[in-house]
Amino acid sequence: MSDGRGETVSGPGIAAATLILYYESDGQAARHLMIQRTAQMRFAPNALVFPGGRVDEDDHRTATDANLVDVTLGEPVEMAHRVTAIREMLEEVGILVAFQSSMPVDAVALQTELKRKVPFSTLLGDNGIRLDLAALLPWAQWHPKFQSHRRFDTRFYITRHQGDRTVTADVDEVGQARWLHAHEAINEAEAGTAKIIFPTLCNLERLAAYPAFEAAKEHLGNIECIPISPCIEGDEHGESWICIPEDRGYPLTRRLLSTLQAP
Repeated sequence: MSDGRGETVSGPGIAAATLILYYESDGQAARHLMIQRTAQMRFAPNALVFPGGRVDEDDHRTATDANLVDVTLGEPVEMAHRVTAIREMLEEVGILVAFQSSMPVDAVALQTELKRKVPFSTLLGDNGIRLDLAALLPWAQWHPKFQSHRRFDTRFYITRHQGDRTVTADVDEVGQARWLHAHEAINEAEAGTAKIIFPTLCNLERLAAYPAFEAAKEHLGNIECIPISPCIEGDEHGESWICIPEDRGYPLTRRLLSTLQAP
């Protein structure tokens, strides 16, 4: 495909996973945990995003260990992405998602050990923890293919969060962490008070259309999770538009390229 400047790009992106939490209370629209990346990050510095990161070899190891997960749930690569999403949530903000244990789990202690590069699989095994990978629902897969020094192939998941909302941010990666309604984050992007890149903005608009977890879950039953690779299209006025397919569940599928914030 072309990146809009006549340059063809190909090849796989960096495998990554992102987790979107649905926290509902008092009948209000759900809040979602978002983090502002630090200015030192190479990709999307200062951007407001959902917690997530790269899939690593230990995530694949965890996803195939019957002592740590239900290995019959799905194919190993998909399960490894879910492990990544859970691990990154703990690593970046100290929140436990889909942990199963007969004993209390100290999130901060585990987060500290991850920071010390102790493998996630080791932490789970040593503490008698299993992961409920079925608690994560596939939301989308984004694989932008524009010419870039860092191109990601990211799987997004949603899950209901009913536990502790206390955040312990990894200061090397997280400038701040906030529980936001989707429309609040969208408003900040439109006002220019928050940096939100195109995939995140699209997902916020979709979340705003399904502000309750059960509605989002029902919505997913009608949408096939096919990778999304935005493309650039020109119009008769010489304007460039960034577009995504219309059958992936997103309310808006095209935007003027000139209105978007750069990664």
